[in-house]
Amino acid sequence: MGTMAYWLSGQERVEVEAIVETNSYGKCWSPRFQAKRQDGSITTIDRSDIILEDEQALIDELAHILYSSKYPVQHERYAVIMRQFLVRGVPYVAKLRNRKPHQEALDLFSVG
Repeated sequence: MGTMAYWLSGQERVEVEAIVETNSYGKCWSPRFQAKRQDGSITTIDRSDIILEDEQALIDELAHILYSSKYPVQHERYAVIMRQFLVRGVPYVAKLRNRKPHQEALDLFSVG
């Protein structure tokens, strides 16, 4: 594969080399990625713990839609991006939350 990714719990960039086929019990199937760490060692990472480089670009695009649009769900790309995240099992929520702009809180006690 040779694509770059960000390992969330390891907090480091890794190079994804292969998808390891794993059968989980029940209906849910969650792939694991074989990745090369920066020190050269190989590790296996669960899908819920990794964001691929192309997915990071989609998270950035979704953040722009959500935080700059008056009606984000009516945006033409919103449904396409969300569908990809749900089908692929992308752990996008925390990354998206980190992109949210900080808002100034109104202090009602200082108004006067």
